[in-house]
Amino acid sequence: MAALLLWCAPVTATAAEAQQTEYRLKAAFLYNFSRFVVWPQTALQERSEFSLCTLGETRFKGQLDSLVGKIVHNRAIVVKRFYQVEDVLSCHLVFIGEKQDQTEPLRTLQEQPVLTVSNVAGFTERGGIIQFMLIANKVRFRINTDAARSAGLTISSKLLSLAVDVTGSHQR
Repeated sequence: MAALLLWCAPVTATAAEAQQTEYRLKAAFLYNFSRFVVWPQTALQERSEFSLCTLGETRFKGQLDSLVGKIVHNRAIVVKRFYQVEDVLSCHLVFIGEKQDQTEPLRTLQEQPVLTVSNVAGFTERGGIIQFMLIANKVRFRINTDAARSAGLTISSKLLSLAVDVTGSHQR
């Protein structure tokens, strides 16, 4: 649990350093999200890798590459970058970039066993599962449990307890 609390470290320093720290923290969050979410067995069976994907442009490509080879759910993480929604259907976790239209990906992935994450304001209200936010220079997140359930995903109570906001029928 102490390691989970480290996720909420403040983002301070010069603007460039702060941005790099923010993206490093977000990459670490994505890794830990993958550890504290349970996928349906059918989404993991016959897969030798855990696919962490991006859709559209993201600002932390290098930081995501540092996750390659780490093990989650007994599978090594691979990072894949896509620009078309239909390409992310085989991913386990998809970070949807800031400039990417959210409507089509969320509609397409709504009942797929894919953890959707984004920085975009209002993401969880539109059906995304986890939304990053900066609050008082700290990386925080909110969770939509109804969207997770629709995707067949189970979110750990430890992860739910760290969210600044949990919406859905499994609110704390």
